[in-house]
Amino acid sequence: MPSTVPRPDHRVHGGGAASGLSPGTAAPASDWIDRLAAARPEEFAELFHEALTDDFGAVSRLHQMLETASEWCRTHGARGSASELDALTGRLTDLGEELHLVGESLGHEIRSRSHRAAAAARVSPVVSVSGPSVGQQNQAAAPIPPSAVRSLPRSR
Repeated sequence: MPSTVPRPDHRVHGGGAASGLSPGTAAPASDWIDRLAAARPEEFAELFHEALTDDFGAVSRLHQMLETASEWCRTHGARGSASELDALTGRLTDLGEELHLVGESLGHEIRSRSHRAAAAARVSPVVSVSGPSVGQQNQAAAPIPPSAVRSLPRSR
């Protein structure tokens, strides 16, 4: 027998600029996984935030589900299960905070890596004037040692 419990419409959440979704829509988890896997470095941190730690991200939605299930259990006399769900909700809150910090760290790491790569791509005027730096090989050919050169026969 199908359930007569009304189901909320979850399509009205999330969706920032990096997600490619218009505001007010949420992507299924498989869409977020695909987007994260294909993200360019400059958009990954924002997608990570939207998918996981945003107000309508996966952690928030799971948190809401656990709270709802806990309340249902309490209402229907399953107090032990409600307590277990409350404990899991607390652990999920901690995990959400950790994921938020990882996301911030990730954003800083990606930005600093991009800046370092861009700086390395620019040629330093000191290197171009004074020659190659330590560890770089000189592209000029080494002179041939005199012992390796054969003398040519003299013409009369």
